[in-house]
Amino acid sequence: MHLLSVIIPTYNSEKTIERCLSSLLSQTFQDFEICIIDGSSIDETISKANQFRSHFKNIRIISESDAGTYDAMNKGIDFAQGYWLYFLGSDDELFDENVFLDVFNTNLPRNCGMMYGNVYVNGDTAWAKSGSAYDGSFSIEKILQKNICHQAIFYQKNLFVKFGKYKIQYPVCADWEANLRLFPKTKSIFIDRFIATFYGGGLSTGEIVDPIGLDLERLRRQALREYKLRRFNPLLAFR
Repeated sequence: MHLLSVIIPTYNSEKTIERCLSSLLSQTFQDFEICIIDGSSIDETISKANQFRSHFKNIRIISESDAGTYDAMNKGIDFAQGYWLYFLGSDDELFDENVFLDVFNTNLPRNCGMMYGNVYVNGDTAWAKSGSAYDGSFSIEKILQKNICHQAIFYQKNLFVKFGKYKIQYPVCADWEANLRLFPKTKSIFIDRFIATFYGGGLSTGEIVDPIGLDLERLRRQALREYKLRRFNPLLAFR
Protein backbone atom coordinates (compact mmCIF):
# COMPACT_ATOMS: atom_id res chain seq x y z
CA MET A 1 0.00 0.00 0.00
CA HIS A 2 1.35 3.41 -0.97
CA LEU A 3 0.99 6.47 1.21
CA LEU A 4 -0.37 8.44 -1.75
CA SER A 5 -2.24 7.75 -4.99
CA VAL A 6 -2.14 10.44 -7.66
CA ILE A 7 -5.24 10.13 -9.85
CA ILE A 8 -5.06 11.70 -13.32
CA PRO A 9 -8.18 11.66 -15.53
CA THR A 10 -7.19 11.83 -19.20
CA TYR A 11 -8.89 12.11 -22.55
CA ASN A 12 -6.91 12.99 -25.67
CA SER A 13 -4.26 14.58 -23.45
CA GLU A 14 -1.23 13.94 -25.65
CA LYS A 15 -0.22 17.62 -25.66
CA THR A 16 0.07 17.93 -21.88
CA ILE A 17 0.46 14.48 -20.29
CA GLU A 18 4.26 14.47 -20.56
CA ARG A 19 4.55 17.76 -18.68
CA CYS A 20 2.14 16.51 -16.02
CA LEU A 21 3.95 13.20 -15.50
CA SER A 22 7.40 14.81 -15.56
CA SER A 23 6.39 16.98 -12.61
CA LEU A 24 5.48 13.84 -10.68
CA LEU A 25 8.60 11.86 -11.52
CA SER A 26 10.78 14.75 -10.39
CA GLN A 27 9.42 14.57 -6.83
CA THR A 28 11.97 14.00 -4.09
CA PHE A 29 9.32 12.05 -2.12
CA GLN A 30 8.63 8.79 -3.94
CA ASP A 31 6.09 6.80 -1.86
CA PHE A 32 3.26 7.24 -4.32
CA GLU A 33 1.59 5.60 -7.28
CA ILE A 34 0.16 7.19 -10.41
CA CYS A 35 -3.30 6.09 -11.54
CA ILE A 36 -4.14 7.25 -15.05
CA ILE A 37 -7.87 6.92 -15.69
CA ASP A 38 -8.30 7.39 -19.42
CA GLY A 39 -11.59 7.79 -21.26
CA SER A 40 -10.61 5.78 -24.37
CA SER A 41 -8.36 8.40 -25.90
CA ILE A 42 -7.89 8.19 -29.66
CA ASP A 43 -4.61 10.15 -29.70
CA GLU A 44 -1.16 9.28 -28.27
CA THR A 45 -2.05 9.81 -24.60
CA ILE A 46 -1.61 6.18 -23.56
CA SER A 47 1.48 5.66 -25.69
CA LYS A 48 3.16 8.68 -24.12
CA ALA A 49 2.14 7.65 -20.61
CA ASN A 50 3.53 4.16 -21.15
CA GLN A 51 6.93 5.62 -21.99
CA PHE A 52 7.22 6.83 -18.40
CA ARG A 53 6.92 3.31 -17.01
CA SER A 54 10.58 2.65 -17.67
CA HIS A 55 11.41 5.52 -15.28
CA PHE A 56 8.74 4.91 -12.63
CA LYS A 57 7.33 1.47 -11.99
CA ASN A 58 4.25 2.55 -10.01
CA ILE A 59 2.15 3.74 -12.94
CA ARG A 60 -1.14 1.96 -13.53
CA ILE A 61 -3.49 2.75 -16.39
CA ILE A 62 -7.17 2.14 -17.13
CA SER A 63 -8.47 3.11 -20.57
CA GLU A 64 -12.20 2.72 -21.16
CA SER A 65 -15.18 4.91 -21.94
CA ASP A 66 -16.56 6.99 -19.11
CA ALA A 67 -19.17 9.64 -18.36
CA GLY A 68 -16.72 12.53 -17.99
CA THR A 69 -14.03 13.81 -15.64
CA TYR A 70 -15.81 13.12 -12.36
CA ASP A 71 -16.77 9.61 -13.43
CA ALA A 72 -13.07 9.03 -14.15
CA MET A 73 -12.17 10.45 -10.73
CA ASN A 74 -14.65 8.07 -9.08
CA LYS A 75 -13.07 5.15 -10.92
CA GLY A 76 -9.72 6.38 -9.68
CA ILE A 77 -10.93 6.32 -6.07
CA ASP A 78 -11.87 2.65 -6.44
CA PHE A 79 -8.67 1.82 -8.35
CA ALA A 80 -6.26 3.63 -6.04
CA GLN A 81 -4.25 1.75 -3.42
CA GLY A 82 -3.01 4.75 -1.43
CA TYR A 83 -4.04 5.96 2.00
CA TRP A 84 -4.18 9.54 0.68
CA LEU A 85 -5.60 10.60 -2.69
CA TYR A 86 -4.60 13.53 -4.88
CA PHE A 87 -6.37 14.48 -8.13
CA LEU A 88 -4.22 16.18 -10.76
CA GLY A 89 -5.49 17.44 -14.10
CA SER A 90 -3.67 16.05 -17.12
CA ASP A 91 -3.01 19.64 -18.24
CA ASP A 92 -1.67 20.73 -14.83
CA GLU A 93 1.59 20.05 -12.98
CA LEU A 94 3.03 20.05 -9.49
CA PHE A 95 4.58 23.38 -8.56
CA ASP A 96 8.07 22.09 -7.73
CA GLU A 97 9.98 18.92 -6.89
CA ASN A 98 9.43 19.18 -3.11
CA VAL A 99 5.63 19.39 -3.00
CA PHE A 100 5.02 15.86 -1.73
CA LEU A 101 8.01 16.01 0.63
CA ASP A 102 6.73 19.18 2.29
CA VAL A 103 3.13 17.98 2.47
CA PHE A 104 3.95 14.64 4.06
CA ASN A 105 6.47 16.12 6.48
CA THR A 106 3.65 18.22 7.92
CA ASN A 107 2.73 17.52 11.52
CA LEU A 108 -0.90 16.47 11.17
CA PRO A 109 -3.49 16.96 13.88
CA ARG A 110 -5.52 13.97 14.99
CA ASN A 111 -8.40 13.03 12.70
CA CYS A 112 -7.14 15.19 9.84
CA GLY A 113 -8.82 14.01 6.66
CA MET A 114 -7.89 16.85 4.29
CA MET A 115 -4.69 18.79 3.63
CA TYR A 116 -4.62 21.61 1.12
CA GLY A 117 -2.50 24.51 -0.10
CA ASN A 118 -2.56 27.02 -2.96
CA VAL A 119 -2.51 26.65 -6.71
CA TYR A 120 -0.59 29.03 -8.94
CA VAL A 121 -2.92 30.20 -11.73
CA ASN A 122 -1.38 30.27 -15.20
CA GLY A 123 -3.84 31.97 -17.56
CA ASP A 124 -6.87 34.06 -16.70
CA THR A 125 -9.99 32.32 -15.46
CA ALA A 126 -13.42 33.58 -14.45
CA TRP A 127 -12.45 33.19 -10.80
CA ALA A 128 -8.74 34.16 -10.68
CA LYS A 129 -6.22 36.21 -12.63
CA SER A 130 -3.11 34.73 -14.21
CA GLY A 131 -0.18 34.86 -11.81
CA SER A 132 -2.31 34.80 -8.69
CA ALA A 133 -2.40 32.35 -5.81
CA TYR A 134 -5.71 30.60 -5.24
CA ASP A 135 -6.84 30.87 -2.52
CA GLY A 136 -5.34 30.64 0.93
CA SER A 137 -6.87 29.15 4.04
CA PHE A 138 -10.58 28.24 3.98
CA SER A 139 -13.12 28.53 6.77
CA ILE A 140 -16.58 26.99 6.63
CA GLU A 141 -17.93 30.44 5.71
CA LYS A 142 -15.46 30.76 2.84
CA ILE A 143 -16.11 27.35 1.33
CA LEU A 144 -19.83 28.17 1.27
CA GLN A 145 -18.95 30.92 -1.22
CA LYS A 146 -16.12 29.43 -3.31
CA ASN A 147 -14.39 26.12 -3.85
CA ILE A 148 -10.93 24.80 -3.04
CA CYS A 149 -9.19 23.65 -6.23
CA HIS A 150 -8.93 19.88 -6.25
CA GLN A 151 -5.36 20.33 -7.54
CA ALA A 152 -4.56 21.77 -4.11
CA ILE A 153 -6.13 19.06 -1.92
CA PHE A 154 -5.00 15.76 -0.45
CA TYR A 155 -7.85 13.58 0.86
CA GLN A 156 -7.86 10.50 3.02
CA LYS A 157 -9.38 7.83 0.79
CA ASN A 158 -11.68 6.76 3.60
CA LEU A 159 -13.52 10.09 3.41
CA PHE A 160 -14.96 9.03 0.05
CA VAL A 161 -15.65 5.52 1.32
CA LYS A 162 -17.67 6.82 4.27
CA PHE A 163 -19.38 9.85 2.75
CA GLY A 164 -19.63 9.17 -0.97
CA LYS A 165 -17.79 9.99 -4.15
CA TYR A 166 -18.32 12.68 -6.79
CA LYS A 167 -21.85 13.19 -8.07
CA ILE A 168 -21.56 13.13 -11.83
CA GLN A 169 -24.88 14.95 -12.33
CA TYR A 170 -22.80 18.09 -11.64
CA PRO A 171 -20.51 18.12 -14.72
CA VAL A 172 -18.52 21.22 -13.67
CA CYS A 173 -18.92 21.57 -9.90
CA ALA A 174 -18.97 18.03 -8.55
CA ASP A 175 -15.74 18.72 -6.66
CA TRP A 176 -17.32 21.75 -4.94
CA GLU A 177 -20.38 19.68 -4.02
CA ALA A 178 -18.06 16.98 -2.62
CA ASN A 179 -16.06 19.54 -0.64
CA LEU A 180 -19.27 20.99 0.80
CA ARG A 181 -20.07 17.49 2.03
CA LEU A 182 -16.59 16.54 3.22
CA PHE A 183 -15.17 19.76 4.69
CA PRO A 184 -17.60 19.87 7.65
CA LYS A 185 -17.02 16.21 8.50
CA THR A 186 -13.29 16.19 9.15
CA LYS A 187 -10.40 18.23 10.41
CA SER A 188 -8.49 19.94 7.63
CA ILE A 189 -5.24 21.86 7.58
CA PHE A 190 -3.89 24.54 5.26
CA ILE A 191 -0.27 24.21 4.13
CA ASP A 192 1.05 27.61 3.15
CA ARG A 193 2.76 26.71 -0.12
CA PHE A 194 1.94 26.22 -3.79
CA ILE A 195 0.86 22.66 -4.56
CA ALA A 196 0.28 22.83 -8.30
CA THR A 197 0.26 25.09 -11.31
CA PHE A 198 -3.29 25.31 -12.66
CA TYR A 199 -3.46 26.07 -16.38
CA GLY A 200 -6.47 28.02 -17.58
CA GLY A 201 -8.57 26.66 -20.41
CA GLY A 202 -9.92 23.49 -18.80
CA LEU A 203 -13.34 22.37 -17.61
CA SER A 204 -13.63 24.78 -14.67
CA THR A 205 -11.96 27.85 -16.20
CA GLY A 206 -15.07 29.73 -17.37
CA GLU A 207 -18.12 31.02 -15.62
CA ILE A 208 -19.79 28.31 -13.58
CA VAL A 209 -22.94 27.08 -15.32
CA ASP A 210 -23.97 23.88 -13.63
CA PRO A 211 -27.08 22.25 -12.12
CA ILE A 212 -25.39 22.62 -8.73
CA GLY A 213 -26.90 26.11 -8.70
CA LEU A 214 -30.29 24.57 -8.12
CA ASP A 215 -29.05 22.83 -4.96
CA LEU A 216 -26.43 25.27 -3.70
CA GLU A 217 -28.44 26.88 -0.93
CA ARG A 218 -29.51 23.50 0.39
CA LEU A 219 -25.91 22.27 0.28
CA ARG A 220 -24.70 25.38 2.09
CA ARG A 221 -27.26 25.02 4.87
CA GLN A 222 -26.45 21.34 5.28
CA ALA A 223 -22.69 21.97 5.36
CA LEU A 224 -23.05 24.71 7.98
CA ARG A 225 -25.32 22.56 10.12
CA GLU A 226 -22.94 19.58 9.99
CA TYR A 227 -19.96 21.78 10.77
CA LYS A 228 -21.65 23.23 13.84
CA LEU A 229 -22.64 19.75 15.02
CA ARG A 230 -19.07 18.52 14.68
CA ARG A 231 -17.69 21.55 16.51
CA PHE A 232 -20.23 21.01 19.28
CA ASN A 233 -19.53 17.28 19.55
CA PRO A 234 -15.99 16.23 18.52
CA LEU A 235 -17.07 12.57 18.66
CA LEU A 236 -18.87 13.19 15.36
CA ALA A 237 -15.61 14.06 13.60
CA PHE A 238 -14.33 11.83 10.82
CA ARG A 239 -11.90 9.12 11.89
